[in-house]
Amino acid sequence: MPAPDRSGWIQERIEEILGRKILGPPRVFTDTTSYMYIDRDDLIALDDELYLVRCVEKEGRFGIDEQPKFWVKRAVALGSGKKFILKLRCEERFIVSIAGQEILCVRSGDKESRVLEFARGDTRFMQGRAIRDSRGNLVRVIDFIPGQTLIEHVSGRAQAHEDYFQVRFPAILAQTIDCFAAIAGLHQAGLCHGDIRNDHIIVDGESGRFRWIDFDLLQDGPAFDVWALGNILHLVVAGRFLVFRELFAARPDLAARLSDEDGSMFFPHRVMNLGKIFPYLPGALCRILERFSLRPTAHYDSVQQVVDDLRDCAASQGWEGAPRAP
Repeated sequence: MPAPDRSGWIQERIEEILGRKILGPPRVFTDTTSYMYIDRDDLIALDDELYLVRCVEKEGRFGIDEQPKFWVKRAVALGSGKKFILKLRCEERFIVSIAGQEILCVRSGDKESRVLEFARGDTRFMQGRAIRDSRGNLVRVIDFIPGQTLIEHVSGRAQAHEDYFQVRFPAILAQTIDCFAAIAGLHQAGLCHGDIRNDHIIVDGESGRFRWIDFDLLQDGPAFDVWALGNILHLVVAGRFLVFRELFAARPDLAARLSDEDGSMFFPHRVMNLGKIFPYLPGALCRILERFSLRPTAHYDSVQQVVDDLRDCAASQGWEGAPRAP
């Protein structure tokens, strides 16, 4: 018996979701190889579901805002009306340099699929599953997380730093430690994040929980993740990105106090030794930050070491069990 014709239902459902008609019959893609050609209002068929593409996701990177990621589509499932992020197969290799060391980064859907399987049910991570299209391409179907990036959440309020540090920071740190502990568990399972960034933590708009996203970069080992945690700590402690040039323009007195060695190993133009700017920071916290500077007294070898030091610091300040950040 031939399959029933669903074209009428599909057209009606699209119009119901969009609140408008589309011109002509929708294009349905079962093969996502040529992802550049899959555009707004197109349909992607995966298993027994049809996903209506709403837009291409965008991402800022290295000071360049809103760069389109054509292999990442925001979509709505026709059946449930639920929002998803569809990450299509994209092969990419590039080199990043940290303190003169070149690190190869490879984009890998297989690796991200392994992380999704490991993280299933753990709401510190994005949730989703991997599906193969008709051509065998691996597509990750990710639950959409409504909310802000960590950058937006932390720096979205005009507030004197000491007020931020006293009022908001303890709760933000508590969730940051929880996020770092999630990465430590990932490493113990033989996996890594691969692309730890301040905009790869989403503050869930419904639960308020900090959640990791985007695991499709593959590294040789966990060292890249360990170093990248310093970028998170810089933002969380400073409340925004603090760079030498802007600081010296606003406070010329700091020029005699700061040197290049106080910069971040990852981003040398950012000040990592924040205790030289904010004298009320606890010594234990300053020593943690110093380990991510251009001239550290010691390096961190694992994420768990960072977690342990941050927990000890929080306990010494009475910050344990702080309420979630407002």
